[in-house]
Amino acid sequence: MHQSVLSLVILLIVMTCSSCGTAQKLSKKQMEARISTLEQENRQMRHELEFIKFQIERLVETLPQPAKGAGAHQGGARPLNHQGGSSQVAANATALVFEKTIHDFGKIKEGESVTYTFKFKNTGEHPLIISNARGSCGCTVPKWPKEAIAPGEEGEIQVIFNSRGKKGKQHKSITLTANTDPANTRLYIKAEVGS
Repeated sequence: MHQSVLSLVILLIVMTCSSCGTAQKLSKKQMEARISTLEQENRQMRHELEFIKFQIERLVETLPQPAKGAGAHQGGARPLNHQGGSSQVAANATALVFEKTIHDFGKIKEGESVTYTFKFKNTGEHPLIISNARGSCGCTVPKWPKEAIAPGEEGEIQVIFNSRGKKGKQHKSITLTANTDPANTRLYIKAEVGS
């Protein structure tokens, strides 16, 4: 399928160039260079769309939730947890607040590994237990406390981003799973990777 998409892109380039007033002919090398540029722009746009999606999800999470009790879910779907059942607030659910949820590393060199530490506080009434933390790709590795964080105490999530093999704008997410409501919290990192 990738080959057919590539062939289609080549055909479109040839048609576009020949439909110009000058009927310009491109060499194979020029066409390959243009295709490479288009593929790079496509990858960059996909990363930007992914980041926009993450930002929208984060904004949706901050919207006020309907009041709990009678009629809270009338006229709408019940929220689902990752197993597909209705979400329920566990008796030991707590809350955590991050100092910030998005970090921009700025411009870094390709191949460089950079680290950022997200700081949070357990603002709930029960011990906070982070059961999992995962990056959106293998280049983003989170380290999180395995022990419970007491109410009022602070903790850290260290995120290492390895830019090896990455170019251009990068937008990655880290999903934490904990005894909070909602159970998942997302953190985001971004960087501009150059050579």
